[in-house]
Amino acid sequence: MRVCLTVVLCLTTSPLAFAQSPPPTAEASPAPSDVAARVLPSPQIRSGDRFTIELITKLQTDFIQVDTELDGNADDFDWRRRRFGVRGQVFGWLSYEVEREFRDKADPWRDVYANAKVNDLLEVRAGLFKVPFSLDNLTGSTSHDFVYKSVAARTISPGRDPGVQAWGRSDGRRFTYFVGVFRGADEETTHDAVLDDDKAGESLGRTFSARVTVQPLDAADRLPRALRNLEFGVNGGSSTVPEGLNGVRGRSVFGFEFFAPVYVKGHRVRAGADAALFAGPTSVKAEWIGAWDERRDQGLGDETLPDVFSRGWYTSGTWLLTGERKEDSDVRPRRPIFQGGFGAVEAAVRFERLSFGSSSTNGEPAFANPRAAHLLGNRDDILTMGVTWYLNRWFKLQTNAIHETLDDPERTPLTGVRGYWSYVSRLQFAF
Repeated sequence: MRVCLTVVLCLTTSPLAFAQSPPPTAEASPAPSDVAARVLPSPQIRSGDRFTIELITKLQTDFIQVDTELDGNADDFDWRRRRFGVRGQVFGWLSYEVEREFRDKADPWRDVYANAKVNDLLEVRAGLFKVPFSLDNLTGSTSHDFVYKSVAARTISPGRDPGVQAWGRSDGRRFTYFVGVFRGADEETTHDAVLDDDKAGESLGRTFSARVTVQPLDAADRLPRALRNLEFGVNGGSSTVPEGLNGVRGRSVFGFEFFAPVYVKGHRVRAGADAALFAGPTSVKAEWIGAWDERRDQGLGDETLPDVFSRGWYTSGTWLLTGERKEDSDVRPRRPIFQGGFGAVEAAVRFERLSFGSSSTNGEPAFANPRAAHLLGNRDDILTMGVTWYLNRWFKLQTNAIHETLDDPERTPLTGVRGYWSYVSRLQFAF
């Protein structure tokens, strides 16, 4: 067993949404009194609608424990995040963010973009940021219900890539859309043993991606507010995959490879759908995502093979035992610790599955050979049970117990042992 303790320092605030005002004239330059500074909830300097600058800091360290038969090492302790950055806005319509991870020397930059707002229905973002795909992947790691995102989102969803995106919303959040084109990577890179859920999967070659969400019941005033929060989302995307062993690699929660990449060539198509409901102290989420890679001319006789698929889904629920309302994963304790209270306590459970195989058998038996027409599939079923303690608006302690069951007993961390437990805890401080 391995127990995991994570310390996160993050100085973040709510999204910037300042009213637009006319630019200052030469005769009316801003007076010194127009500039204001603050420390809480995050360090910020602001001059009305003319500009805002605020600091982002995220520090995180992990301590993980799994069964000693799977890993003879002692507790795994590692700095998971050492991240600093700034974000802000200029004249109310141009916002920006620059964020760098100082523990990742090979790929240090996270969000580096500028965003121009024309109106609520049209904004344009350019730079390095998350590709619009998957509810779970787009949820920030410091706001997540669990220590780790689902393995499907971490494996199949594209991560951050350089690109351009148009997006917008109408009637608050009743309808949102995101459409973008991204450069993608030239070749697959090696992941850490523990998948970095900030990076998600990789897109090889130019990538197109789109996401749409709707809240169909939001206008129904007679319905309870809880039901009116119901939101549905759909995703779609495509990219090219260069010839070679560039198929999606199946990894467990802590990085064990249970499905090796196969030879692919052609296009990768991604699709997904999700639903989320926040109802008072509870929340329910569900998502399905999949990817299909073409294998043109990849047979032993240069014949085209059936597509290889990777599919995943999860369903999860949370309940704030202390009765606070939950809005978009944001929890504010009513009675914080050190202020006459105990904070807020939340229980969470998630079941998920990630599976791999070929879309057709071609009438052949299954083989693990990366050029087989009928690929020998495998899947990982995962149950996560967790408790989160929100001490106050800055501190959050998460503890998760994770049970994994692999379908193929020959492709597990311990041959013949299909199921095993692991444990992880995370302490987060947001200042």
